[in-house]
Order: sequence, then C-alpha cells, then structure tokens
Amino acid sequence: RIVEQLDICIAIHKRVLVVRFDLSLDEYSGDNQTISVFLNRLKEKLFKLKKYRRMKDIGHVWVREVETVKTQHYHVALFLDGNKIQHPSALLQLIKAKWYKHGRLWIPKKEHVDDDGCYYFIDKKNFNFKEQRGKAIYRLSYLAKTRGTGYKDIQAKNYSVSRLKIK
Repeated sequence: RIVEQLDICIAIHKRVLVVRFDLSLDEYSGDNQTISVFLNRLKEKLFKLKKYRRMKDIGHVWVREVETVKTQHYHVALFLDGNKIQHPSALLQLIKAKWYKHGRLWIPKKEHVDDDGCYYFIDKKNFNFKEQRGKAIYRLSYLAKTRGTGYKDIQAKNYSVSRLKIK
C-alpha cells in the first residue's frame, strides 16, 4: 500500500518530495488519535499556507512502534507535490513546532554517500527517475517491518496509509 500511494502521487504530480521522519510521544496511548489528528491538521495547514500555494493530494504513511521504551513512536512519510516544495527544511520546522507538545521529532540522517537522508526528490522527467523512486521505496521498506508492532489497544491499527486515488 505504501508503494501504491507513492505511485499515485507520482501519477498526480510531475515531481514528488518524499519526506521521512519519526514522531515519539511523551506518554503511552492505546490508540492513534494523536497522530491521526496531527496529520489531518498538518495537511489542512499546508493547504492554507500561502507559501505552499494550496498544496493538496498529500500522501502519507505512518507505522506505530513500541520497542524498548514503553511509549509508542511513529515512523512517518509524506508524499508532497514537488513543484510546490523542493526541500523539507521549512516543513520539518513546522512539524517540530506543531508536535513539540506531544513529544519529539527525529529526522533520519544519511546512512551512506548515496543516501539522501530524510527526503527523496522524484522527478518523472529526470533521467534518474527510476533510481530515485527505488531509493525512496528501499528507505520506506523499513516501515513494513513487524518488530515492535502490536503493542496497542485492540481497536487501534499498527499503520495507516492515505487513500489517494488517481483522478
């Protein structure tokens, strides 16, 4: 479903910025209401901000995980219109400012020279389109691991993916 949503965003937009980050909570919650409400409000804010010129059709994925610490954290990826935002620094500052009351934002670093760290810029017209898409999918594949999932209330989900459709 992650790759499906990424490909739908690529079909909708000429360029896609994939931004990957983690959000941790200060207190355990059995449900995922905090992350769901947060992402919905973030998408509304991006639509309203003049800087991003009414950005819509934003894809997302989040995965809930609880491991050594007793509070959950979420691995999150956003799929954004690359014509409206080419670099995630301002977006990540906005996320950090909005999330601080819930917990911490963690941004993945580069793992090796060819790695882009927390973001991938996929341009359909670029010669390395397939390579960039492949790198993004490889990085997002970490979200599909099963270790650390399942610690939640019965009705809560381990993950959520946007429901974008090609128009």
